[in-house]
This record gives sequence, structure tokens and C-alpha cells, in this order.
Amino acid sequence: MKLLFYQIEQHISYFCKLIRNTSPEKQERMVRLHWVFILILLAITLISSCYKEEFYEGSDIELRFSSDTLTFDTVFTSRGSATRILKVYNDKDKAIQISEIRIATNKNNQFRLNIDGTSSNTVKDVEIGPKDSIYIFAETHINPDDPLSVSPFIVTDSLMFKTNENEQKVILQAWGQNANYINTSEIGKLSCNLGEIVWDDPKPYIIYGILRIDSCTLTLPPGTKVFMHGGINKDSEGNFYYDGNIYVYKKGRLNIEGSAEKPVIIQTDRLEKEYQDINAQWYGIFILAESKGNKIQHAEIKNATIALYLDSLATLDLKYTKILHAGAWGLYSRHATVNAENCLFADIGSYNVIIDYGGNVNMTYCTIYNNNSDDALVLKNYKCLDKNCSTVDPNPLNAKLTNCIIYGTSKDELLLSDGYKSDPAFFKYSFENCLVQVQDLLKPNQFPYFFDNCTSCLNGQGDKDLFLNIEKYDYRPDTMAIVIDKGKYVSGITRDIDFNFRDAAPDIGCYEFIK
Repeated sequence: MKLLFYQIEQHISYFCKLIRNTSPEKQERMVRLHWVFILILLAITLISSCYKEEFYEGSDIELRFSSDTLTFDTVFTSRGSATRILKVYNDKDKAIQISEIRIATNKNNQFRLNIDGTSSNTVKDVEIGPKDSIYIFAETHINPDDPLSVSPFIVTDSLMFKTNENEQKVILQAWGQNANYINTSEIGKLSCNLGEIVWDDPKPYIIYGILRIDSCTLTLPPGTKVFMHGGINKDSEGNFYYDGNIYVYKKGRLNIEGSAEKPVIIQTDRLEKEYQDINAQWYGIFILAESKGNKIQHAEIKNATIALYLDSLATLDLKYTKILHAGAWGLYSRHATVNAENCLFADIGSYNVIIDYGGNVNMTYCTIYNNNSDDALVLKNYKCLDKNCSTVDPNPLNAKLTNCIIYGTSKDELLLSDGYKSDPAFFKYSFENCLVQVQDLLKPNQFPYFFDNCTSCLNGQGDKDLFLNIEKYDYRPDTMAIVIDKGKYVSGITRDIDFNFRDAAPDIGCYEFIK
């Protein structure tokens, strides 16, 4: 009705201007025509107001969006704002009515909406005509100096749509803190013509998506902090994938050069206290086939699903490194070469270390502690060629472990699997001065002569008095630990994982007991 009164008002104004200079005879005629016009306009408006729009009410309704994620990839040095546009389409031949459009949480009021001309973060009964669309303007207000509890590195929320009882959402993501944001959807592969890129900025590096290192060496100097933003995502074809990955290709190389005082940290981008020991928050570091010369020293890799994965013929030197809170595996080496010294693999969701399909592994002064029903260490020399594994493809395994702890809460923490028993050269392993946890492994149908290849080893039972405080992830030897002074002197390795000196009678595991 407001529109009707507005139209009548405009018509009267125009009519008054028109008849001012008209003769009396014409004025009388024009007045009659004027009232006829008003009556016609009134009738049309009243008839229109009685018409009820017919909306599509099917349960198969599905809105189409110009994007499934609105990313505000701008960081402000002080409080500021940025705007992104979302277009919402109705592909039906009938009009639709969206019951509600709202921001899911908007915990700290960091997102604001203008929905089809209405400035509000919640709007009900939004109509879209057949084969039509509406615009939504989303704005973010971020203060990068707010604490991480208010403004984490990546602020995430959802724009929710409810139509005919069906719910859909569009992700809202904004950069929150001052950092080096590596948006991998923009840079693609990290390439430098076989040169080197050094991440030496004191601000942390945030990897958003999947970082691909190709034809380039990426070096992380002491104190570098890399925070991974990971989770389950969906590509343009509707396929789900897990992001928060680092891929090192054949011509790429990862060179982590931390120090005892300034280790390199790679972990989740959620730094709040309650996230620190949660696993599987990002996917992992994947060193792909034939990538040579990869080095990691004095690093902490935490909260991944698969912390480190090595594919065929790849090589890695891993020293003074802690791998913690992984969802699946700490280290998975498939037909690759690994040299590990003074490393910790603990609080892992499944197997801590898997050496699969053969390859070469040399581990010295490593602590591998498993607190679930799987095994701490797996040594395997084949891959299955069918689903029942009735046919296998063997590959030679050479494994040597010295002064290592392979331990946990199960009666067996070591799994040996030889798929080519006709040739002993395909399954070569040796343990020296190690603490192991084995029981069923010694049965006649498995490896009854295991200790023939485990020189000066200890076979422990349970974890009592072994570590200082497992609940707090403190795997230093307790005062009564049986590993103290039971190690073998190894030339060239004079310090432990914390860079404390080892004495003439070193301890087993990555930590030396400090008397």
C-alpha cells in the first residue's frame, strides 16, 4: 500500500503542474480523467495485492552459489575491513523462499552481512524469483593484535541457508594475525630453478592448503615457525580431500636447520592450549619418490595425521627431532632410505614407525613409544598384489637399530613381516642395546630366534618407572629406568635430543638421564 500512496502522490503533483496554465474547460475534463486514472491504479494495486506468489516447495531444493568459500586474504596492521561478494542462484522455474540466512556463530562479531539490500547478520523469508539470483555482501572486521583466543591465524565461520528444511552453507575464512600467509591456491608449486628459498622472517609462516616444493630447496633456519591450516575440503568436482600438506617432489628438497636453542616448529595453526596435543589437525609432510638429500634436524612436528611419509627411493636424514600427537603414523617409509638419530616418536594414533616394502633404515638413540593397540615399530619387506595378499612383490629390507626404545602398553610393540622367506637377504635386521617389548613375536611360527639378532637387548614388561611423566608427554628416563647406562657407545654422537652430553655409558633412547 505504501507503493500505491507514493504513486498517487507523484501523479497528483504532476497533474497540478500540468493544469496551472490550462483553460477552465480543459481543466474540468482533465480532472475527470485524473480521477479515472487513480481509480484504475487503485484497482490494479488491490488485485495485485490479492495474488499470492507460488513458491517451489520440493525437498530437493538446492541453492547454487558463486563460491563455496569466501576468503578474506588480507591482514591489517590495525583494525580494518574487507568485503567479498556472494551470488545466490535459484535454478528452478518457480520462485523460492529461503527461510533463513544467517552467520553460524560469529563469536567475536568479525563478520557482517548485507543480504539483498538488508544490513543484518540474520534475515528471514528471502525470496528469489525463478531463474533469478540475489547478492550477499560479506564484510570482515579483524584486529590482528587481538589474542589468538579471539583472532586465531585463520578465522573461520559459516554462512547458513535454510530452504524447505534443507540446510546449506558457505565457508567464511579470514586471515587473523600478522604472519606470512602462504596461500597455495595462488602460488601453485614452489619453484626456483633448482635454487634455494629461505624462510627466515621472524613472523610465522601459515600454510593454507597444499605446499608443493618442486625444482627448489626450501630451507627453514633456526627458530622458524610453520603453522598448518588443515581440514577436510571439497574440490570443484565435489571430491573430498584433506589439506594442510607439504609435498616434496623429485627435484625438490626440504632442509630444516633448527638448533637446540631455536628448534623449527611445524604444527597446527591453532595455538590455544586446548589444541596443543590434539592429533590429525593437518595432513602431513610427504617426501615423494626419488627426492634426495632431505634433512630435518632440531625440529618439532606435531598434530599431523601422517607426520612424515617417504616414497620409493627418497632419502631423509632425521636428527634431534620430536614427532608428537600424530593421528595415524609418525614415520612411514616405503622403499626409501632413512637415517634417524636422537628422535622421539610418541603419542601416535596408530603405528609410530612403519618401514614398508623394504628399503634402508638406520635408527640410533631413538625412542618409539606406543600407547594404543597397534605396534610401535613395523618392519615389512613386500607389498600385496591382490586384496587377499596371496601374491606379493618383495623388496629387500635392511634395518639397523642401536640404543633404541621400542616400547608401549601392549605385550608386543614390534611387528616383523617377511614376505619372501626363501631368501634371508630380503629381510635383514639387527638390534643392538635396545629396549624392546615382545612376547608373541617369539612364538615358533613367527620369529623365535629374534634375540639372535638383538644383541644386548632388554625385553621389558609394562611402562612402570621407565619415563618421567607419560601423561605430560615427558619421555625422559625416570630415576629407576632400566635403560640408564645400558646403551652402547656410538662414535660421533655425543649428545641427546635436548643436546645434553652423553656419558661414557650412554642411556638407551633419545634422552640421557641427567644425574
